[in-house]
Amino acid sequence: MQPRNGFTALWRALCDVCEWVSRVIVGGSLAAIVVITVVAVWYRYGLNNPLSWTEQVCRILFVWSVFAGATVLYRQMLHIAIDMFVLMLPQRFQTAIFWVNQALMLLIAVMMLWFGLQISIGTLGQTFGALEITPAWFYFAAPFCGALIILFWIEKLFDPQKRDPTGEVHL
Repeated sequence: MQPRNGFTALWRALCDVCEWVSRVIVGGSLAAIVVITVVAVWYRYGLNNPLSWTEQVCRILFVWSVFAGATVLYRQMLHIAIDMFVLMLPQRFQTAIFWVNQALMLLIAVMMLWFGLQISIGTLGQTFGALEITPAWFYFAAPFCGALIILFWIEKLFDPQKRDPTGEVHL
């Protein structure tokens, strides 16, 4: 482990907070989806008075949980990776493939941030279904995810500890 300077420690603390926020979004969204679905079923079949907004709210919550979950998985290096063949290569090739992969992740994150902001801002004046809210609520999940992945990418650049998976899910 390399000694951490002030910048690296501060950056890691910032990333820890951002990961915590993402985890809260994921957990809160999934819990809310369950509660809303149970309420919707009760209103539809128990009271014979269906609610018009439940499907749209659940969809928004699901989109946010997926994007926020992707940021947590990226930071923990637990996103989908089939590294069986890469692990057979010499260490210098493994390192090169790792950084090519990270460069592609950075490119995707920048595109998510840039184009996600464009579409989100572009839809602010529109309304969406029964909720009478803007569809930008869906689209802002992409730039949020892109920004956090960029933040976590910078952390991986300066902190070698964050380049290794923290779990046993690799195939």
